Amino acid sequence: MRAVVIISATLVFFLPLPALPQLPDHHQLIEELIEELTVTDAPGIDPTIIYDDLIYFLQYPLDINTAEAGDLRKLHFINELQIANLTEYRQKHGEFLTIYELQYIDGFSQDDIRKIMPFISIGEITPALAVSPSAVLKYGRHQFFLRFQQILEEQRGYSPITDSALAARPNSRYLGSPLKIYNRYQFSYRNQVQAGFVAEKDAGEEFFRGSNRRGFDYYTLHLQINDIGRVKTLAIGDFQTGFGQGLVLWSGLAFGKSANTLNIRKNARGIQKYSSTDENKFFRGAGLTYRLSGSTEGSLFVSRKKIDAGVSVTDEDGRILEVSSLRNTGLHATPSQVAGKNVLGETILGSNISYNHRSFRVGATAVLLEYDAVLNPPERVHNQFDFRGSRNINGGLDYQFSLGPVRFFGEGALSSSRGTALIGGAMTNLSSKISVSALYRNYARNYHAYFSNGFRENTRTANEEGFYLGTLIHPFRRLKLSAYFDFFSFPWMRYGAHAPSAGFEYFLQLDFNQSGNMHMYLNLRHKGKPVNAPAGETVVRELHDAGASRLRYHINYFVSPVLEFRNRVELSQYKREHLSPERGFLLYQDILYKPLKLPFSFAFRYAVFETDTYNARLYAYENDVLYAFSIPAYYDRGFRTYLLTQYSVGETVDLWIRYALTKLPGRESIGSGLNEISGDARSQIKAQVRLRF
Repeated sequence: MRAVVIISATLVFFLPLPALPQLPDHHQLIEELIEELTVTDAPGIDPTIIYDDLIYFLQYPLDINTAEAGDLRKLHFINELQIANLTEYRQKHGEFLTIYELQYIDGFSQDDIRKIMPFISIGEITPALAVSPSAVLKYGRHQFFLRFQQILEEQRGYSPITDSALAARPNSRYLGSPLKIYNRYQFSYRNQVQAGFVAEKDAGEEFFRGSNRRGFDYYTLHLQINDIGRVKTLAIGDFQTGFGQGLVLWSGLAFGKSANTLNIRKNARGIQKYSSTDENKFFRGAGLTYRLSGSTEGSLFVSRKKIDAGVSVTDEDGRILEVSSLRNTGLHATPSQVAGKNVLGETILGSNISYNHRSFRVGATAVLLEYDAVLNPPERVHNQFDFRGSRNINGGLDYQFSLGPVRFFGEGALSSSRGTALIGGAMTNLSSKISVSALYRNYARNYHAYFSNGFRENTRTANEEGFYLGTLIHPFRRLKLSAYFDFFSFPWMRYGAHAPSAGFEYFLQLDFNQSGNMHMYLNLRHKGKPVNAPAGETVVRELHDAGASRLRYHINYFVSPVLEFRNRVELSQYKREHLSPERGFLLYQDILYKPLKLPFSFAFRYAVFETDTYNARLYAYENDVLYAFSIPAYYDRGFRTYLLTQYSVGETVDLWIRYALTKLPGRESIGSGLNEISGDARSQIKAQVRLRF
């Protein structure tokens, strides 16, 4: 009842005011896109590619009169049907005379046009420049980032301890300081030459001492050259790959179910540079994509690097023979974590060949992965069909083609364990106002592909069968309805459900826009997925039905050309069979201020929340410094606030400072394990500087 009163009062107080037509700040648009694509996903994605693509188009807007489909996909805001409709409109009516012609193309809403306008142009062609050492050095652009962040309260892992106690329990304290440091340099010569590095020290890791005498715990270095004769892409150093629909190979950005309900087809980017902080799923070596003819291209890459693992068997000389697990956290802050750092050699050979025609595309991908030791995880009830061994081979065929207005896509794959994976989908416009998409997938329980990332509900591309149906409807110019339904089943046991099971998920969202002044939406998401009943005497447990529901209302509007408000009310419920519902709510107010003639801006949030349990937790995207990404979980009872300030000195220097505080009144401690804080507050300070020259 208290939550209902608070929500009602807030909605009345923050009714939108009349405002002047205004477009959001460019970086706010990028953040809006990221939140839209992650509205149904748990946090953990890396949006670096989105930032890189869209920031490039801010500098060099994409000419929609000459852009090819591959270029349009890099806008990220539009789906495959919109790209097809735009291309068809251009072929039928000739070149665009104004950007506002987009409103006459099927599938483009007022909100879609609002989002892509800063990143596109008409007639502003960005020609390819000669790639010579003198031109690259003279006209290239440099960016340097330095970021510091730290939890201000003392966590258990950093508290004082006696030498004798530490000797008895060496993993009871972190080895390094609580300061996290991020360092990034990037060089670009248009989109033809890109080079740079990233260096990172996580909180608790040593710095220029102990296990990290060379400084940072993690380094990544890359060089990429594009469009030099028949060489489409040459990547040296660290890179990522994406081919087909991700069943064989996809190590880069990949979204699943989202508010963009038609965005179910993966747009393969081939070989691309890697500049992220995920310390695991990337390649280190060299990759090449070569144009064999006007419609055929081939890719080949080789990678060799050391990865983290838990060692289980060694020989008399200390050589590792067997590992029990692969460790993917990237954290090396305790002696046990350091002991597992870079202990397992990983060698990968991969290739792809594709034929692209105007109306269809077909490709083939093959990957060989080999470890220096045998991976043999302890056998559990749910993991009997997981990969065990030192070598795995994957191969797959992917396709795309059109039959009239329907666009089909898919991929079939096979692993050396004889496990198969299959995905097939289609999308079409039923009318000028209604678009639909459908997708079927079937992944065998013994399909093994470590670098796969297919459309799925499960944590990996295996042990799943499902059917997805999505739609996007524009009943009126300012109104948009998005919806999907996904049915999935797991033929074998999985973690948390020790019996075959099935579930479903549905999502509905209604968007309304008013002339760029105001945007609001209401969405509902529900997922039902069985979980283990309390432990009994049998190996195969009985399953109980469990469902999680989220209802959200969100509005953002301009009070003036320099002041934007955002408000959200979100309710949650988690219901498990035979148990009482677990409920929660989140309520927040955002204020974003960006003066027209002053070199600073700020974003402020105040949020109150209350949940019965962690199962009823809620997620909300937060404004952060450039290239950082924050979607924290809101749970328990309390409030959270943050203030982000940006100050620019001309075109050369940008400075961000962010302070965030979570308060849980009445709690004696926050967190657990080595991250436990004594008290009811947890605060973080973050500062970043960017130099451009």
